[in-house]
Amino acid sequence: MFTLKRIFILFISLVTVTANQLPLPSHLLATSPEPPFVEIPGIKSSYNALIASDTLNLLAARLQFSLTITHPPDFLFGGFKNGQWDGIVGQLLRKVNFFEISSKNFFYYRFFIIKEADMGASLNAITYARYTAVDFSVPVIYDVTGILIPFPDETSKIMAAFLPFSIEVWIAFISSTFLVYFTLLIEGKINSSRKKFGDHAMWVVGIITGQGVGYNENRLGLRLAAATWCLTMVVFIYVYTGVLTALLAVPNYVPIINTLDELATSSTIKPVTIKSTAVDDIMLNAKNGTYKLIGDTFRKYPNETLVANTLIGVQRAVEGKYGFLEPRMSLLSLMENDRKEHNSCRVTLAKQTFYPRAFAYFLPKKSPFKDAFDRQ
Repeated sequence: MFTLKRIFILFISLVTVTANQLPLPSHLLATSPEPPFVEIPGIKSSYNALIASDTLNLLAARLQFSLTITHPPDFLFGGFKNGQWDGIVGQLLRKVNFFEISSKNFFYYRFFIIKEADMGASLNAITYARYTAVDFSVPVIYDVTGILIPFPDETSKIMAAFLPFSIEVWIAFISSTFLVYFTLLIEGKINSSRKKFGDHAMWVVGIITGQGVGYNENRLGLRLAAATWCLTMVVFIYVYTGVLTALLAVPNYVPIINTLDELATSSTIKPVTIKSTAVDDIMLNAKNGTYKLIGDTFRKYPNETLVANTLIGVQRAVEGKYGFLEPRMSLLSLMENDRKEHNSCRVTLAKQTFYPRAFAYFLPKKSPFKDAFDRQ
């Protein structure tokens, strides 16, 4: 009988989370892998940081019930596709026929209808679409969405001489150099200076290069202009050499993108996210702006950009042509575990985050647990 029981449990893909010897009511909790919150044994895309599991075990002890974790066949969280809900939301809505035979009396049996799951065990984003189908507990955490991108290559040092300053600074520097040169030239013409065109140019360039070329003129206005130029160039040169030294001494990495706008308009990198999540829902339903551009890419390349789990999402980012959109806390966990697994930094986060939202437990409508969960 023990062997038959194990086969039965394996067949319906249930994983016992806690065992209690007391005759407590038992409930099925649906979940999908979402590091660092939920781990499903055998699912490589999740990691051991069971925040949600610890919370549920505490609630089960306080509310006096036992719990068993199951997962949807598609491992999705819940999206409305083709007129029906998939993932965890679908499990909370669907009902199944259950037939039970007593182990002590073969002629004793019972037949009843139950839901596939009594509660969503993983933390899920609260969205309006989901709220029309299921209920939520009070928010457990708040998080923003990050962008996981390939770790950038080291910047080439061939053009390092031009990197210390931006293009605007270089334009200002070149413009001021010519301005000083023509000022000296015009001033010399007005005051009948014996210096030639080359003398003025040599002095301006000499100050920039630190050669200390003499400029023997006694006029006060000219001396003030020369002193201002000398002081400005001293500051400019020291800043330039300091930044250049740092660039040459330390590897410099420039991310392929930094913002969601850059991702939406990029011709070389596409957005990717897990299907049936809050992110793909808001992007696909956006009517304008950056979100709509992302949603258009999802519609145009669904097989590439809407993936089944975080493992595929991380692998897409590693390939170098995708930016993986996922809650930032989850991305930090995925980055750390990917680094440990491969002993190198293969992915990183873009600077900008977006779409802040609350995460909570799924509950069926009119669930008797909602009030108790909210109070706890």
